[in-house]
Amino acid sequence: MSVPPRLAVAALALALAAAPATAADPPAGQNVPLPFPAKAPVVLQVQGHERAKTRLLKTLEALPPAESGKVKKAIEDGLKQALEGRSLAAVPGDGRWFVAVHDITTLGDEQPAVAVLIPVTGYAEFKKTFLTADEQKAVEKAGDGVEAVKTAAGGDEHTLYLAQVKGYVVVSPNKETAESYSGKYTPAQSGSMGPELGAAFLAGDVSLYVNMDVINDLYGDKIRQFKELIDFALGQAAQGGMIPGLNKKQLELVKTVLQGLVQGIEDAKGVVVAAEFRPEGANLKVLGRFADDSASAGMLKPEVPGPLTELAKLPKGLTTYGGSKFGAKFGDLWNQFAQEFAASDDDEEAEGRIKKLLAEVQAAGPGATYAATSIPDRSLSITAYKDPGKAVAALVKLYQGMPGGGKVANVVLKEKPKVTPDARKYKGYTFAEVRLDFDFEATVEGLPEPVRDSTLAQLKKMAAAKSAFWLGTDGKAVVQVSGKDWAAAQALLDGYLGGDDGVGSEAGYKLTRKNLPADATAVYLAETGELLTMLAEQAKTVGAAMPGGGGLPDFGKLKPVKGEPTYLGFALTLKGQVATGDVFVPGGSINVATQMLAPLFRNVE
Repeated sequence: MSVPPRLAVAALALALAAAPATAADPPAGQNVPLPFPAKAPVVLQVQGHERAKTRLLKTLEALPPAESGKVKKAIEDGLKQALEGRSLAAVPGDGRWFVAVHDITTLGDEQPAVAVLIPVTGYAEFKKTFLTADEQKAVEKAGDGVEAVKTAAGGDEHTLYLAQVKGYVVVSPNKETAESYSGKYTPAQSGSMGPELGAAFLAGDVSLYVNMDVINDLYGDKIRQFKELIDFALGQAAQGGMIPGLNKKQLELVKTVLQGLVQGIEDAKGVVVAAEFRPEGANLKVLGRFADDSASAGMLKPEVPGPLTELAKLPKGLTTYGGSKFGAKFGDLWNQFAQEFAASDDDEEAEGRIKKLLAEVQAAGPGATYAATSIPDRSLSITAYKDPGKAVAALVKLYQGMPGGGKVANVVLKEKPKVTPDARKYKGYTFAEVRLDFDFEATVEGLPEPVRDSTLAQLKKMAAAKSAFWLGTDGKAVVQVSGKDWAAAQALLDGYLGGDDGVGSEAGYKLTRKNLPADATAVYLAETGELLTMLAEQAKTVGAAMPGGGGLPDFGKLKPVKGEPTYLGFALTLKGQVATGDVFVPGGSINVATQMLAPLFRNVE
């Protein structure tokens, strides 16, 4: 595909730079007519160049002043350069822009079947103000309802085709695409996306819609062929040992995941990705809607999102926080992938015992789970059960029965765990003590040499070779707590039992949680500074283990930023036929990340 003509560059640059609204967002569920064809497989939407730009700049005010000034100047300079010789007098500041892809297979062509739909007050006014003087002279009729305009970019001459529909000018490098707007076609409707997807598409400052009905109609045969290829390839791998480090059981899990992804594509009706620039930060939303009678929708329908209020009670000072409540179908699926307990490949007796005890844990009726962690050895998790005593008894037996060479959390045990039942009694809880001795070298021995050392280094950084934790219940929930010793573990438990002084009392937590869905299936938060420090240390460890003495530049050590904790947030909401993921990055996190990372880039330079 050649360099886009300057007119198209100007249109896209303006659209993408474009984020308060002069017009209110339509309420969820309202059907809004859209100017692009209903059968367009992919469409990008921008909510008005003035709206989007204003909102984006407001979000960027969270940056340190010097960095904020640089970014704002870059945006303004980019717009000025893209729009040189053009005026926006005929383009409403709050009008929606659309980029519609009519044929995905043409995206690499010289004249891709793509149309930019620009909101205008009038077609003649647009040509007179938006086109440069030279382009106005080059406009000529190119067919029924279509005009051609010659424009130059990078010294090359290109032809663009213009058409008009109510309230819009259509700009395309493809003549047939432009002509399709001058004739009769069925325009899209936001209601056809489904209420949740339609509302998200319209509310996003920048949003992308993928019409999966159209994608599956066009490429369904290829998708099914890919599914068959997965079965064949993994079958061959299982027979020939073609994937180092994965046993037969793990290969089956890989197969289940890949087949599930393909099934999800086949079942999908539509996908929306939407970015919102809020005064408090930036939110990215991804939604998938599935056919009502499909297998994917069948998995979603039993799910009931909730407020997950216990998350706020977890103790302060840790890196990651999470709460979830999955239904039985998703819970069973998760247990397959988690593989918290596994015997060695040739120990069928131990594997049978593990399956039996895991079934007992499930029979105890697991409910919501809440957890907080800081690597390598501080963690607290609380899981509700209908019968907590039965769950603890089965879990203790699981650890007691694990042989040396088996795996806990996919890490090989050097020897049988040391389990002391009724080791501690504290504030109504009775805890068993479990001590594990991990064999990191045995864990990575099946991996290919290029990644073996880096994986080993990462394991040693993220977990202690010898670890201890305490597992017990007060008759209401099952608690697992770990620390370097019992005193450290007890401090975490006290933080949870302390009442209203948990992480939920912090301003940073409140801000992030407020910007995520009130009711969700799962919510996770990570303290910005702690998370960046952890990731940087892992990157350095992996880099140092790479062949040749290190594959990453020495960017030094991250310096913590003083101030109140800030939290990145993620939520998963499963409801009806729709799965929604939300990622929220508060302005405070943007500020902290900039202060911590900017010096590293200067060091590398």
